Amino acid sequence: MYTRGKEFYDIVAKGLASMGYVDKNGVSALTYFIQDMFAEKYNAEETFAQMGFTLNPNIPLRPTYEQIEATIRPYTMGTYVDIDSDGNTKSTDGLSLKMGGIPTFKHEVVLSRKILREKMMLMDSIGGSTPEIEDTIMDLLFNGLDDLLGGNYNTFRYQRHQIVSNFGKLVIDGKNNPGGIPLEIDFEVPSKNKKVLKWYTKNSSGEVSQDAKVTSGEMDPIKEMRQVRLDSRRKDYAPEGHWECSLTTYEDLITLPYFRKMYVMYNRPDITDADNITAFGALVDDDTIKKFIESRIGARIEVVDSISSVEKFNKDKNAMEYTYMDSFNEGVLVYVPNGAIGDVQCGKPVYMETPGARVALYDGGRTLIRQVFEDETMTQVIKSEVTGLVVPDKVRWMYYLTIRDKA
Repeated sequence: MYTRGKEFYDIVAKGLASMGYVDKNGVSALTYFIQDMFAEKYNAEETFAQMGFTLNPNIPLRPTYEQIEATIRPYTMGTYVDIDSDGNTKSTDGLSLKMGGIPTFKHEVVLSRKILREKMMLMDSIGGSTPEIEDTIMDLLFNGLDDLLGGNYNTFRYQRHQIVSNFGKLVIDGKNNPGGIPLEIDFEVPSKNKKVLKWYTKNSSGEVSQDAKVTSGEMDPIKEMRQVRLDSRRKDYAPEGHWECSLTTYEDLITLPYFRKMYVMYNRPDITDADNITAFGALVDDDTIKKFIESRIGARIEVVDSISSVEKFNKDKNAMEYTYMDSFNEGVLVYVPNGAIGDVQCGKPVYMETPGARVALYDGGRTLIRQVFEDETMTQVIKSEVTGLVVPDKVRWMYYLTIRDKA
């Protein structure tokens, strides 16, 4: 085999060039490729807005976050003064509640060494590249980037759901971060906003049983949820909000006899026999019951159906294992304000241009992507690095009902 220079075997560069992507105006060809291929699928502003978090425009070199308590209030009235005096200056900034370092998360994918070797041998035999070779390598590159960017967005989504469902805390440990470092950030939801109730129990087999106090009428779930909303408005002057819960919690709640009995009694007062009420309620579809509950509590219920996964190499089995978990904690109902409840804060990536790496930036310069040739393993690796954190700013208006009691 003839000895060739690294430019000859840089199939990624050839593939990018064949698609019209070249380094230009200080921006790498890989950056242009990522922006064109993923701008619609992975749009940070749109994705985070759907999560109720805006994208903070500031990207500091020193990655620290600041939790600013949001101030949502009616338009305040003007101040009555004499003709020659100025009025009071309106307040524009909230109170800084907490500051700290922004965590960094990384992962990488290895482009198939088998395919790369085959294509390099073919190039060597024919003395150059072909469109088929370049298309194959670009497919590998696209799939690898898709895995990394998708994983980054899922990481932010997991942060959001954990902070909202875990009483304002983000806990990173061996379960959800195998092989990484532990981390805990508490954004400090007021203790008065947390209430422990017991509407049902659930055993290890997944069987749900309604609590006796709910069955007897001593505890009224609809009244409890309605009261949280009313108190938030009257006592805390909170903005209008909605309830959130995991899909698992919703499916447990919607089967409770209490809600179905209430629906039948409200909509079919002509049915008075207890057995007939139970039988009729069991036939009502879940969506109808959900709409009934929402009408009675005065707020919508948003069901969070989000599953996160992490991977860890099992040395004993010599295989990769995947752990799946609900992003939103089970057994808790959370009342949160509508609209934005915080922002996503990121740090500026720090990197060096090296001969063995191709660098790209994404998400407005928040995500660092590097294509690296590993000398020891003779592999092409795509690496991703993000320093970012979901930071809530309305924790004083987040209210919690813990409704499940473990059997």
